[in-house]
Amino acid sequence: MIIAITAMMFGGCSGKKNDVNDVRFTIEANTDQPVRIYSPTDQSEMGTVIRSHYESSFRTDETLFSIKARCDDETTLITIRVWVNGRLVKEVSGNKYLTSGDIFLK
Repeated sequence: MIIAITAMMFGGCSGKKNDVNDVRFTIEANTDQPVRIYSPTDQSEMGTVIRSHYESSFRTDETLFSIKARCDDETTLITIRVWVNGRLVKEVSGNKYLTSGDIFLK
């Protein structure tokens, strides 16, 4: 009985809630030119090189992140879309260099 009460006191209700968010993002380009992206799913500081379309998802308990994309071809239109827990929270488009800006998670 004492063990059960102790377990409830220390492990049952810590008061701190760790929210884990499901994040999905897509990056699209209107040409086949190489686009270098930097995102939380990259394993390298050099980023990932894509062409035309890229999609990835991850789970995180972080409170903010951002995604960046760049293309040497100034005429290539890049679009970044980010969904958090199934809801579209950011959509940005631009040429040459694009950032999602800081995306804050609750």
